[in-house]
Amino acid sequence: MIFSKLNGGDDYRAYPPAIRRALAFLRDTDVMGLALGRHELEGDAMFANVMDMTTHPLEGSHPEVHSAYIDLMYWPEGGERIGWAPYLGSEPVFEARPENDIALLETVEHESILTATAGCFALFFPWDAHRPALMLGDAPATSRKVVVKISMGLLEG
Repeated sequence: MIFSKLNGGDDYRAYPPAIRRALAFLRDTDVMGLALGRHELEGDAMFANVMDMTTHPLEGSHPEVHSAYIDLMYWPEGGERIGWAPYLGSEPVFEARPENDIALLETVEHESILTATAGCFALFFPWDAHRPALMLGDAPATSRKVVVKISMGLLEG
């Protein structure tokens, strides 16, 4: 898992080329002007899902994991809290949807809560269980979010 600000001074040379390309797309694109939905960057190997997501309480939510894609989440406005924990592979699955590359877990141990605000980005790899879209405050809120899906195959050399 990587958590930072898009314009936070990261040395992008430390990131694999595919992640650098995805970050460049976010940095160089007016994502607030994009239509909601899927935007292909490199076909099925890398694409962006633009959404106006609404946050929800922690109660009743489930951590998720993916096996084929990395989630690069970016918040151009608003934000959310996100649960994160290492995925060990032994956690009970609540619901699996392999056709969508997602498994929802019953629970995870040692979950940390991150606070994402405008300008933040987070990379969640297949070994990162994450629980997105948790409320920042006491009530649900809606804001723009972009999730770039990066195929793990793009990281293989």
